[in-house]
Amino acid sequence: MATIGEVLGIEIPYMSPLQFTDILMNSFALQTESVIRAEIDKFNTEGAENEVIEICPEEGIYHHFEYYCGLTSDEVMLDEIFTEYFPSLNRRSAFQTIYSTYEVELQSLCVRYREKLGGKKFKNYDGIGILKVNNFVNHRFPALKDSPEWEQINRLRILRNHCVHDDGRAYKANKRVVIEIFELINANPELFHHDGVIGTEEDGTPKTYSNGDPLRTGIHVLFEVGCLEFTIRAFEAYVKVLNDAFSQAST
Repeated sequence: MATIGEVLGIEIPYMSPLQFTDILMNSFALQTESVIRAEIDKFNTEGAENEVIEICPEEGIYHHFEYYCGLTSDEVMLDEIFTEYFPSLNRRSAFQTIYSTYEVELQSLCVRYREKLGGKKFKNYDGIGILKVNNFVNHRFPALKDSPEWEQINRLRILRNHCVHDDGRAYKANKRVVIEIFELINANPELFHHDGVIGTEEDGTPKTYSNGDPLRTGIHVLFEVGCLEFTIRAFEAYVKVLNDAFSQAST
C-alpha cells in the first residue's frame, strides 16, 4: 500500500508518534536547567552568611562558620553542595520524571500498534514498564532486538532503577561496578560522572575518563548540564526506529 507522500509525490517530514511528549519534555528540561542556573547564580552572588558564636569572650574564644539555606559550613562544604550536589539532585529527579513519562507513553504506543497489527495483546507480554515494551518489540519487530537504540535505553533504565532504589549509586552491594552505568558514564562523562575526589594513578597523575576529564572515585552518579536533553534524544531515537518498523509491518 502506497503512503500518502508517495500518492501525492511529495516527501512528508517524519513526525514522531510521541511528538507532544517530546515537546513537553524538552520544555521541562529547559525550565529545570533555568531554575538550577538561577539558584547557582543566587548562591554565587549573595554568598553564605558569616555567623559567630561566643564560646568564651573573656578568653577571646569564638566559633566562626558560614550559613546558607539551612546548612552550615560545619556540616558540609557549602560551595560543593549548592553548585554541584543539589543541582545534580534536581537533574536526577527530572531525569526520573522524563524516563517515567516516556515509559508510560511507550506502553500506550505499543497498545496502539497491537490494535493495528493484531495478535497477542500487549498486556499479555512478560515484564513491566519498559521491559514489557522491549518484549513486545522483540516479538513483533525482531530486527530491533539488541538495537543500539534499545541498548542506550537499557543503560538509562539501569541508571533510573539505581536512582530510585539505591540513591544513584554506580556500584552494587558487593562493590562491583554496574556495567551499564559504567558504560554510560565512560561514553558521556561530561553528562554523567562519579562524585568524590579525583583518582590518581600509581605515578600520581590524575585518572581520566575517555574524553580526558578527571575521573572521580565516589560511588554516586552526578548529573550535569545536558543530561536531560541526552535522555530525551535517546527516547526520540528509540521511538523513531520503533515507528519505522511498525510502518513497514503495517504496509
